[in-house]
Amino acid sequence: MGCFTSTRSKSFILISDRLCTYNRSGKIPVKVRNKLGAVIGSQSVTFQPTDPILITSKEVSLGPETLLISSCVLPGMDPRGEYKKKCQDNCFYLYNDSGVLCCLFDGHGSQGEKVAEFCQSIIERLFYHEQALLTSNPDSFIKRATEKCDNELSSNKKGIDSEYSGCTGVLVYITTSTIYCGSVGDSRGMIATTTQPDILPAPPASLGAEREILAGVKQRRKSFVETQIHSVQLTRDQKPEDPEELQRIVKCGGRVQRLTDNLGNKIGPYRVWKQNANTPGLAMSRSIGDMIAKNIGVISEPVCTSYNRIQGDLFIVIGSDGIWDAMDNEDVGTFVECYRNKCKTFVDSCCIGVEINPSNSCIAQILSEEARMRWYTIVEEEDVMIDDISCIVLEIRKNAEVGVKHSKRPVPMEEVSEKVVEEEGEGLKRAPTIKEITVRDPRRGSFVSDKIEGIDLLG
Repeated sequence: MGCFTSTRSKSFILISDRLCTYNRSGKIPVKVRNKLGAVIGSQSVTFQPTDPILITSKEVSLGPETLLISSCVLPGMDPRGEYKKKCQDNCFYLYNDSGVLCCLFDGHGSQGEKVAEFCQSIIERLFYHEQALLTSNPDSFIKRATEKCDNELSSNKKGIDSEYSGCTGVLVYITTSTIYCGSVGDSRGMIATTTQPDILPAPPASLGAEREILAGVKQRRKSFVETQIHSVQLTRDQKPEDPEELQRIVKCGGRVQRLTDNLGNKIGPYRVWKQNANTPGLAMSRSIGDMIAKNIGVISEPVCTSYNRIQGDLFIVIGSDGIWDAMDNEDVGTFVECYRNKCKTFVDSCCIGVEINPSNSCIAQILSEEARMRWYTIVEEEDVMIDDISCIVLEIRKNAEVGVKHSKRPVPMEEVSEKVVEEEGEGLKRAPTIKEITVRDPRRGSFVSDKIEGIDLLG
């Protein structure tokens, strides 16, 4: 059975016999540090994980295929229970005879959840009123959708204050031949395939600061499958430190830098700031909403990519950064392949307050639970809140399956380590100081104040 506790703090996440089981209570030995950052002890934090607020699963026919689609939204939480956190993730899918449109939005700021819900209403309306554009030119539809969301938020017709609130977004349109993607921010889409594509549509995401912390848990919880799985990233994460994004922001008068604690230690991701003010502190270079950041180079235009489908395609995963901050592309690909055929195919309601395992849950929930399990390692090390976690998993099943031989994957696989470059590049200036901060950046979204001393934990 799954268990959160351990006699060794560095390996408190265990699953005996590799069972994919998640309990509804837990205990984390959070490290306590002094103002110099040295560990001086640990404090046991007991908590009850949040239940999902959305679970769906459905079969959709698309040409000669049957697509099994499942989705899950798992609210984030403060394990200490000191802060009430609103869930700001939202995901949904729409379909017709030509294809399936999957959308996911990750809100931030004081009204981020309203922004994410508003984007859904806009895209649903466009889907039904502009299907001709979607089928003839999916890239144009995706760009029109994000532009319309941003413009209508700017006009404030619905009374949503989007000055310091917004969302990331990823839209993926699947047809029988091609997958069209558009991303704004750092939510992501990937596809798992048994055939190595000739051209990768997007490079693998750069490793975040959490990867060093998560390297051990990745090794301990690694899933193994007999076939060679290629996890191909379909979208491009847009981070402020990326050269093209950085150049645009600096040209528009913004600055890009990480926060530092009172000792000068860098914490958290690179953020976008006004030149002479410690605001808005946005951790992505493109977003929907965040009007205050539009004057300093943050844009809502999506980065569009496409992928020509091949015979070995298995499934698509679309997730918020709650997934990708805890698991990399390879982790997600092998995990889903390992457990998707063991999961419940149709789920019509959420399992509330019960132990979660493949027999009572869809693969989207199991993936979300696994990501949250790995978040506990980050909490243990850095005493932070757990982000909202959401995903859509779309499994591709041929109606007339053609036998395909798969190459064997060596077991166990060799661990591949990558180093994170910590040096500041051109245009990445020294960050403002947060007084008395001894943990990693507590949130990744927008700050809602120009007073860095008072960090707002709304996201």
